[in-house]
Amino acid sequence: MIIKEIDGDTFNEFANNHILKNFYQTKEYGDLMTHSDFSVMYVGLYDESEILAASLILYKTIGPNMKYGYAPRGFLIDYYDTQLLKIFTKKIKEYFFKKKFAFIKINPEITYSTIDFDNRTKLVNSRNKQLLEELKILGYDKLKDNLYFESLLPKYTPVINLQKYDFSELDPKIINDVNDATLGGIRLIVGNEDDISKLYPFIENKNNKTEVYYKYLYESFSKSNMIDLLLVEVNYDTYAKYLQKKYIYEQERNDKINREFDENPKDINIYNKKMESDQLMNTISSEIVKANTKMNEHQIREILGGALVIKHQGRVTIFITGNQNDYESADIKTFMFYKIIEEYKKANYLFLDLYGITADFSDTNPYKDLNEFKLKFKPQVYEYIGELDLIVNKPFHQILWSTNKIQKEFYKPAIKKQA
Repeated sequence: MIIKEIDGDTFNEFANNHILKNFYQTKEYGDLMTHSDFSVMYVGLYDESEILAASLILYKTIGPNMKYGYAPRGFLIDYYDTQLLKIFTKKIKEYFFKKKFAFIKINPEITYSTIDFDNRTKLVNSRNKQLLEELKILGYDKLKDNLYFESLLPKYTPVINLQKYDFSELDPKIINDVNDATLGGIRLIVGNEDDISKLYPFIENKNNKTEVYYKYLYESFSKSNMIDLLLVEVNYDTYAKYLQKKYIYEQERNDKINREFDENPKDINIYNKKMESDQLMNTISSEIVKANTKMNEHQIREILGGALVIKHQGRVTIFITGNQNDYESADIKTFMFYKIIEEYKKANYLFLDLYGITADFSDTNPYKDLNEFKLKFKPQVYEYIGELDLIVNKPFHQILWSTNKIQKEFYKPAIKKQA
């Protein structure tokens, strides 16, 4: 068996049929990363003319004549074939040793556990726990597990099985809020490359990426119809009319509550209902003023948020989202996620990846709101085995570590808000 460098098309033919296929291990992602400070190559393990394993490898120079590699979401190999994994690891180390690599980082989509947030428990996959030990024996250095988002890619991922998804299991308030937003003239529309500039203001403070990066992202994946740019749009004429009807309804309800309160001024329950209704009327009134102001400025439609969704082999990933929060009467983020689930379920995709949460069960978790938002859509949460470094050249690795170059390259703040 021998390791060979292969072209992107040959790699994609193998990768897109592999059980561990994912959009990070595609020629399209490689094309995107050529616009960064990484170089890209594709390698395969050949047994005569047959490819048995392969990987996209991103790489860069990190020290004097020293490089490191990164296989995002791990090598595409049957990790349960112990002999194949042993041979591949040996060959890949020999191949990249000659190219002066110190190590290759991987973070495979191999499930270590499934997480039940309601009961705050984990169900560990015993076979994959054993696999982790086997990888360590083969020279893969298991890095410290992250609690938040310190690693390069999320370790904890909420996934929705679209084929089995039942909207009726959601909190009725979610469905009511989405229906209200729809009646109010808010809708999810499909954009194109020219609309990146409309999305970017909502996401520019996330992930430290430029607008140019997202244009390259869209360009790289759109060639293979692997990306959708989705925008949430409001029609202010429809929105204002809907709010006016809502105000009239609430005013009638408020009048009734006031009459009850006049008759029972010491009833705390009626008082609370009155305060709630008063607040709601003030909110609706304020929203009507905002909508009318927009129309007086000749702005009938406006983009309120958006998302980039990557599609790959039956699976869709909400890569990044952003939205404004100027309208209390409409929960834009919930509307957007609900509609994304709905649209891709209708399109017969298999799975929807909500892309990352944390595993901190505590009430002091700084990402508690993020967790609760994604978990309210009832996904299954998977914990992957985490990041590992395959040490290719131990002296190089020790030099890079002792000179703090590895730490500087991969340091990420332990607490940094995500989309």
